[in-house]
Parts: sequence; structure tokens; C-alpha cells
Amino acid sequence: MAKILITHGVPAEGFSLLAGHELLIPAPLEAYTMEELSALIPGVEAVVAGGRLPGEVIRLGGKLRIIANYGAGYDGVDVRAAAACGIPVTNIPDTVTADTAELAMTLMLAVSRRAGEMNLRLRSEPSDTLFGMGRHMGASLRGRTLGIIGCGRIGRRTAELARVFGMRVLGCSRSGADASVCEPVDFDTILREADVISLHCPLTEETRGLIGRVALAAMKPGVLIINTARGAVIDHDALMEALESGHVGGAGLDVFPEEPQIPQRLLELPHVVCTPHIGTNTRQTRFEMAQACSRQILDALTGRRPENIVNGL
Repeated sequence: MAKILITHGVPAEGFSLLAGHELLIPAPLEAYTMEELSALIPGVEAVVAGGRLPGEVIRLGGKLRIIANYGAGYDGVDVRAAAACGIPVTNIPDTVTADTAELAMTLMLAVSRRAGEMNLRLRSEPSDTLFGMGRHMGASLRGRTLGIIGCGRIGRRTAELARVFGMRVLGCSRSGADASVCEPVDFDTILREADVISLHCPLTEETRGLIGRVALAAMKPGVLIINTARGAVIDHDALMEALESGHVGGAGLDVFPEEPQIPQRLLELPHVVCTPHIGTNTRQTRFEMAQACSRQILDALTGRRPENIVNGL
């Protein structure tokens, strides 16, 4: 029987494949502190990482055989420290695809049709000032150009959904965009031609602050920006300036650089829809994520090579 540490209180029923092993998991909606992780990790063979796992904690895991990242993005795990310790780090890119793409489209629709703004105003203003043809008009997605930055699994699925809405879809990616679902173009073309830009790239040193003042200035006036990737891909000070000036017509944001803190200045903008990092937060997907991590852990514990190792081991 192995000890398996789950850093966050995610739905535990998804880990049924690990029956017979000892699971260390915090209460639902809670998370172990760094101090608690440091105390627990020396005695475990596997970790399911639902958030930040720094090198100083990883290096205490003398018995660790795998770190299974609970999601597609693994920038919270110090993969270099894990590699130096001979510990494989895995991610689960397939299970998160559909729900994250659905949320990108949800935010796109909410911003373009002003649904978030109208919902708030109906709750705080007299309704007779809001109803009426010709008032508070939004914009259709049909016929508009969507630029997808990052054409991995989620970006491709978003492209497929956008085409159902009648959008022209451009895509750029360091690995090449899939010409079957979008028009492959370069980054500058997306900035120049897209009416809506949706971010699906991982957070790396190259993509940190990718959407900053220079990129924003190159975009079409009134562009809409959707981010379900990582908050730090956008320079939020520059974004707020562009939103306040009207150069950016609206934004739908599920991720933020300093989560859970969100600037009040951003929250007060009526043409911004914010959600608290819920891209994969459905019961079905959380269950599937736990099952995928469990299979990777069982592989590592039984000497098989787990799928989706991200740190080169």
C-alpha cells in the first residue's frame, strides 16, 4: 500500500482507482499549506498537485515516484527540480479540453452580447430603463474573425466551436496551427485582423506578458480578448488601460496573474466578464481528471511508464 498526497480538497470519488492505497487529502474546498506539504511529502510515494508545488517542497520527497499534475497547465510545479530529483511530472491535457473550450465560448458570447453587463444592470437599475428594441445592442459572433493564440487541444476545440457560430478562425502556434480547423497565420496577423482574440497558450518565459502594450496597440479598435489560459500571459495593467480607453471593446477572463486577488479596477469595468478559474470546474470533468491522475500514479507505482510526462524523464 502506497501513500498518495493530494494537495487540494478536490472531489475524492474520482480517485476510486486508488482504492487500497492511503490517500492524504484535505477537506473539500481546502488545501494543504506549504508547511503541511513539507511535513507530509517525505512519507509519500505520489503527489497529485492541484496548485503550486515548489522545488523546496519537492526535494523533501525522498520516496516520490511521480507528481501527477491535476490539469493541463503545470507551471505551478517546479518541473526542473523534480527532474533533478529523478521524479517524473505528468499532466492530463485530454480531460480538460472540452470544458475549457466551452468556457471560452461562454465568455466570448457573454462579452459580445453584453450578457454579463445586462445581468448586473437588471439587478441594480429600474428594468424599464433597460428593456426596449435598439437599446444596449451587442455584436454577433457570426461573420467575425476569431484569432486563436495557442492551437493545442483546447485551441483546436475552441476553433471547431467558433466555426459552428459562423466565425472565420485564424490560428497561430509554436507547433503550427491545424489547417483543418483554422487558417494558420503568424502572431502579427492575428493582432491585425482578429475581432476577437482567445488565448490558449501555456505560460512560459516566452509567453509571460505576451499581450502587453505593444500587442494591444497593434490590435483592431474594439477587439474582444478572451483568456482561459493563464493570467500572466496578459499584462493586466496594460489591458485595463486599453479597456478604459475603449481600444479594447471588452474582455472575458477566467484567469488572473495573482489569483485569487483581482484588481478592483478590473472588476468595476462593465464590459469585462470575470469568472474564478472555472475552466474545468464541472463534476464530470473533475471526476475524469482524478481518474486520469490515478491511472498515471498506478503506472508509476507498478513500474510502467505513465502517459504525458512533461519534464523529460
